[in-house]
Amino acid sequence: MANLVKKLGFWSIVLYGINSIIGTGIFLTPGGVIKVAGTYAPISYLIAAVFAIILATVFATAAKYVKKNGAGYAYVTEAFGEKAGIYVGITRALGAAIAWGIMATFVTKTVFDIFIEGMKENPNKETFYFVGLLVLVGILLLINLFGNRIFEIINNISTIGKVGALILFIVAGLIIVMTTQNNFAEAAIPFNKAAGTGAYLPTSLMLFGYIEVIGKSPLAGVIMGTIFSLYAFTGFESIASAAEEMEEPDKTLPRAIPITIGIVATVYVLVVLVGMMLGSESIVNSKETVGLASAISQPMLKQLVVFGAVISMFGINVAASFGAPRAFTALADNGVLPQIITRKNKYGVPAIAFIITVIFALAFPLALHFDTTALIGLGVIIRFIQYTLVPLAVIKMALSKDAKWKHIVRSKLTEFVLPIIGFILSIILVLVYNYKGLIYAKTPDGVEYLNKLSINFLIIFFLIVPIFAYAYYYMIGKKNTK
Repeated sequence: MANLVKKLGFWSIVLYGINSIIGTGIFLTPGGVIKVAGTYAPISYLIAAVFAIILATVFATAAKYVKKNGAGYAYVTEAFGEKAGIYVGITRALGAAIAWGIMATFVTKTVFDIFIEGMKENPNKETFYFVGLLVLVGILLLINLFGNRIFEIINNISTIGKVGALILFIVAGLIIVMTTQNNFAEAAIPFNKAAGTGAYLPTSLMLFGYIEVIGKSPLAGVIMGTIFSLYAFTGFESIASAAEEMEEPDKTLPRAIPITIGIVATVYVLVVLVGMMLGSESIVNSKETVGLASAISQPMLKQLVVFGAVISMFGINVAASFGAPRAFTALADNGVLPQIITRKNKYGVPAIAFIITVIFALAFPLALHFDTTALIGLGVIIRFIQYTLVPLAVIKMALSKDAKWKHIVRSKLTEFVLPIIGFILSIILVLVYNYKGLIYAKTPDGVEYLNKLSINFLIIFFLIVPIFAYAYYYMIGKKNTK
């Protein structure tokens, strides 16, 4: 019988990829990037785009060898065995929970910023944020109960909201710049002054945040800016995850990935350039969660951009509330976690997995005192475990003589050159990430102290939970899945 399921065509893949990547990141990262990279901020976004293209291509190459769901978890397991795969799978599930917690924090803080004046200065703001997170989780649980139809509607509204907000910002911003200055060259003056004392904080490149490798310089700023920028590109891994639903993925993905990320990068660079011309200092010094909107002086336009960002954030939270718990159920299906996690209620919601995900999602926002800069950095670094191992998995599978892969056409570029480059770049970013921000915190008076809660969560997430998973799998789970 002929296959009646319609496959995704080239442009459908491109649109799917754009929707997967463009999210909260571009509304939240410009301030942090401009602060460290100054006038070179757009370059940081372009470097991050190149990095994303390389790694997305690596993930797409891995999908040729492994047809199972699970992305990095499935690829690493196939190449290096279940021991390495379990760790990647566990950290991937925890990473999904953490990412949801980060996005939930952003939408909660933004809503409070809009409706409660002076929240940033409120001494009890963390309590308000926590209560807001609980309310949001309750709303998301109700949405989950209604199933895929409501998810589809909200996802479509979210897409319209984020695209509309970005187009509005770019077009309105350019009009404001060109109509309030004598000419475009003069309009670029604020951009050229982005390195002024109000918008640019020269930074050095530190190994693990402690050992200086490169002194305070534009190069160090661009590299640190690239780490922040990468948060705006997270989601590129998902482009390859739907390979089985695509027409000739071997041919379409290598063309679709650079076009997809190229379009996203163009939008991002335009947004950052317009924002810098409107006022770098306003973005960098903004106390609002959607710092990008602070560059707009017109109240109505500003509110439209903020509301568009909120709609986008809410839609992404809905998607995360569907996807993150299922990362845990997938592990339970494979015996890595107890089978009870897979149980669903009468509405088809994996309730236990949902509760576990919520607990992990709330942990780091609380531990890091809802610090958006630290949370963005954590959201990037949590993915580097996959980013470093998947390129190695591709190389190993490409070198394999296994009969099941004999039919796969190898390419030196996609099977060896790009994975090696991706691995090296990932290692560099892992080494220069400022882990100090996860270990230390500051009092309202600026006094630095050891953040014991964050340290405990790091130990629980990346040591204790994986140890439990290994113990359960080899003592119980492996036998039950045979």
